[in-house]
Amino acid sequence: MAATKSTVTRCECSHPGDCVSRRAGRYLTVVYRLLSDGPDRVGTGEVSARLDVSPASATEMFDRLATDALVDYEKHDGVRLTHRGTEVARELAWRQCAVRAFFATELDLEFDAETSYRFGYVLPASGVETLCELTDHGPVDCAGVGPSSPRKCLYGASAN
Repeated sequence: MAATKSTVTRCECSHPGDCVSRRAGRYLTVVYRLLSDGPDRVGTGEVSARLDVSPASATEMFDRLATDALVDYEKHDGVRLTHRGTEVARELAWRQCAVRAFFATELDLEFDAETSYRFGYVLPASGVETLCELTDHGPVDCAGVGPSSPRKCLYGASAN
């Protein structure tokens, strides 16, 4: 589901699909994680390498995300998230964390970043919250990456 201007500018999304497509959200999540390491901007090459896409594909997506006011993209300087882009990326990262944490701690199953992202993207907010409750925040802290908190998820914080 592609985002439209009317949904992109909304304050809150009831579901990530209301704000961004799954593919666009994946880019936002990777940029969010790379920026959490401290740089002001992330290069196209870094993002394309993490997502295993061509730099041209990353540039094309950044142009679309910039049109939707989710990123600030400058060709030779790289990309950074806007305030709204950060909110959406943080929500998606929290969802990804919750899925990975639940399956790892409760079912002893390890999911790669892409699989956990896909699950988190489609789950309703109540489902993600339930997964976090079921993990009881044991060795994993999904609450650390919610829309209201800038902290990283302690589980798989380096995952893209």
